Amino acid sequence: MQQSQPFMRWFVTPRLNEADLPGEIITVRPGFDHPDMPAEVAILLPSNRGPEILIDHVIETTPLAADTMIGLFLANPLLNIQSAGKRLKHAKIKWVTNLPSVSQQDREFSGQLADVDLDHNRELSCLAQFKSFGFRIIAVVTDAEEAKAAVEINPDVIFVMPRVADFAAGFPSLRQRSSAAQAVAGSMHSHGWSGSLLGLGLENEIEHPSLWPGTINALVHLPSVVK
Repeated sequence: MQQSQPFMRWFVTPRLNEADLPGEIITVRPGFDHPDMPAEVAILLPSNRGPEILIDHVIETTPLAADTMIGLFLANPLLNIQSAGKRLKHAKIKWVTNLPSVSQQDREFSGQLADVDLDHNRELSCLAQFKSFGFRIIAVVTDAEEAKAAVEINPDVIFVMPRVADFAAGFPSLRQRSSAAQAVAGSMHSHGWSGSLLGLGLENEIEHPSLWPGTINALVHLPSVVK
């Protein structure tokens, strides 16, 4: 069923005393609604709701909170980074991230995307360009190998997202997400990076920071519709 509102908000809840993080991430919303496919997975499906549509929305919805982040599908070869950067600057946006990310796809498909230069490395290259324009950046990764690559662009924050396959039996368990976060943190720290780490969380986890993995500085809420 088609939806009239194509945008989502992902609120960010930090640990106590954690500062200097965005308060929310705004991304496109999937092009259809289906009870068996959560929005955080469906967002990866092909859609005509591209980055430019989202940027249009952000510009038209000013003023936004100073700590709002924009999540863009940066593997899109048609996205003009310089033009997008100028428009987001005009909208007072300070943070950019690669959400959704092709890295969330299965490894075989990710390999096929790499063959045509539409992979996670392309996303990191785009993030590096945004950083050169003065934006603060969050790099979305799924594992330690991607975290190692992300070190090269020195992101301000890392966001560890589960892969699509991790949702096969429902929302990934806390143990599974904790393990991924620990692997990413270990990789980043071993390469000299010591910024903040974000993880995706459920509402009951967000309300109880004692449940969070020790490596996580803030949890990102599951996405909700922008009203």
